[in-house]
Amino acid sequence: MKISYDPKYDVMYLKLTDGKVVDTIEVEKNVLIDYGDQGEIIGIEIINASGQTKINPLHEIVLKIQDEAEA
Repeated sequence: MKISYDPKYDVMYLKLTDGKVVDTIEVEKNVLIDYGDQGEIIGIEIINASGQTKINPLHEIVLKIQDEAEA
């Protein structure tokens, strides 16, 4: 997975796999999912990313992983 961010346009892109994008669907306001020809998710685009993400989202991910490991 590759994550890129364009501060000029405030757009974040999470590239999950390589492949040609054949369809894009807006699943929520400013959240678009790119699909490949086999229906696989190629990537996720978040427009106005700074307004839609938490200040420190990686911290939340680490805490969830730790909680699941302890369970």
